[in-house]
Amino acid sequence: MIITSYIGHLFDSLPQSYYHIPTMEMEIAMENLVILPLQDLNPAQQKAVRSPGGPVLVLAGPGSGKTRVLTHRVAYLIEERGVDPSRILAVTFTNKAAREMRERLTRLVGDGPAAALTVGTFHHLGALFLRRDITHLGRSRNFVIYDADDQERLIRQVLRDLNLDEQHYPPRVVLSQISAAKHGLLTPEDYAGAPERASSHRETVMARCYQHYQQLLRKNNALDFDDLLGETLRLFQQHPHVLAAYQHRYIHVLVDEYQDTNQAQYLLVRQLAALHRNLFVVGDEDQSVYSWRGADVRNILQFEDDYPDAEVILLEQNYRSTQAILDVAQAIIRRGTTRKHVKNLWTQNQAGTVVAMIEGNDQYVEASYVVEEIGRLVASGSYQPGDCAVMYRTNAQSRLLEEALRCANLNYRVFGGIRFYERREVKDLLAYLRLILNPADRVSFERIVNVPPRKSASAP
Repeated sequence: MIITSYIGHLFDSLPQSYYHIPTMEMEIAMENLVILPLQDLNPAQQKAVRSPGGPVLVLAGPGSGKTRVLTHRVAYLIEERGVDPSRILAVTFTNKAAREMRERLTRLVGDGPAAALTVGTFHHLGALFLRRDITHLGRSRNFVIYDADDQERLIRQVLRDLNLDEQHYPPRVVLSQISAAKHGLLTPEDYAGAPERASSHRETVMARCYQHYQQLLRKNNALDFDDLLGETLRLFQQHPHVLAAYQHRYIHVLVDEYQDTNQAQYLLVRQLAALHRNLFVVGDEDQSVYSWRGADVRNILQFEDDYPDAEVILLEQNYRSTQAILDVAQAIIRRGTTRKHVKNLWTQNQAGTVVAMIEGNDQYVEASYVVEEIGRLVASGSYQPGDCAVMYRTNAQSRLLEEALRCANLNYRVFGGIRFYERREVKDLLAYLRLILNPADRVSFERIVNVPPRKSASAP
């Protein structure tokens, strides 16, 4: 959870020309740019980077250097096409990816141009727009953004207010339903008016929870992560002049991991790129695995239907894996029935060790086999324990593996755990800061009202 309220105060000092007028300093910086080295890119990558403009779909297999292509495309636009960096928007899916992209761009074009770019996640982008223009929706710019823990606290209050039993309506299940509705851009009124809501008592209750949840968010002057996109789209729909300003500003829109976009993200990208139509998206329909959180692979499959003049470029050379791994991956992927373009992944790396698949009778057999194989590799003298990595699907699966490793006296290290901003003491401190910025934040107040515990003075 990161405090972002201060951004609104920064926007207050910005002139109206923030939207679209380049600065003199930026024009001077443009004159001192160096020629971008494209000779390090393979022919397909160079073709993508040098695309003349318009809608471009880059279908990039795993390990094919798609992030490199995206960053070099941005650098190419700045250095060789003379595009003002402040008029380029690049969207990624994680904060880590956004940081890495900005770091790469800083190395490519320098601190000044890189700082002028708009680079971030979809939610960062929504927060940025809303800090500037949410007043058009009758909301205050100093809203707070609730994370998953804050949302769960709020939904528990919803259940208490509606006299609902958490055993029958688990908070996380209710939140999941609300989030799914927001991914589908359904308002509480739309959700409640759907036919299935009238025929099911449980669905009717869910609609009441959604409506009350939104009322409490507004009362607390708060948004959740889904609102950052939903409210941005509502802003653009109800106030077209705001959308027009951003459309005019951003000449080029670039999107990473396009196969993972949901309906709200898809519409946001289409609207922002509608004026100049310089939409450059990178993705891979074969890597779409986030449908459970609203991702719609049809967005990338139908890109050419949305943009009949789109240029399609395939990145097929893999820099990460051996050919043995690629052969196994392609043997599985080719069985898919929804693919529009067939990528033939290849590599100049060595053929590599043949992939083996072992099927155990149960989880105990699997854990024993994994540990025995690690022990064999270490005993051979060719490998150290640190050369071996074990991946599993859920954290719960680590217990048996850890027990087996301890029994074999093999040292190990588990990566993951509680993130910094999810630690209790950090969340408590941030709750104090959020309450200072936004006294209406009831969730933060309830979190810290007795932290640290208040002890009454002893009676004389």
